Amino acid sequence: MRNLLNVLDFLKKPNASMLVSGTRDRVNLYEKFRKAIEATFPGTIEQLMSKAEEKKSQRKKLTFWESVSDSNVGAFKFSF
Repeated sequence: MRNLLNVLDFLKKPNASMLVSGTRDRVNLYEKFRKAIEATFPGTIEQLMSKAEEKKSQRKKLTFWESVSDSNVGAFKFSF
């Protein structure tokens, strides 16, 4: 399940129908796959998307030490 969002992103691409093998039905792959996952595992996609957004926002938040240190030199920077 951890790769599900990557698969959905891949299927959104305009050329996905040409890159996916093993099926003759290549129209609307994204919608069909998403509906099948939602029918089998209700709420899973939304839960994974919210977790991904949470991780993304946590990465953006700098710790105190990250905010006061100079990443180029590794020294502290002070401002008044």
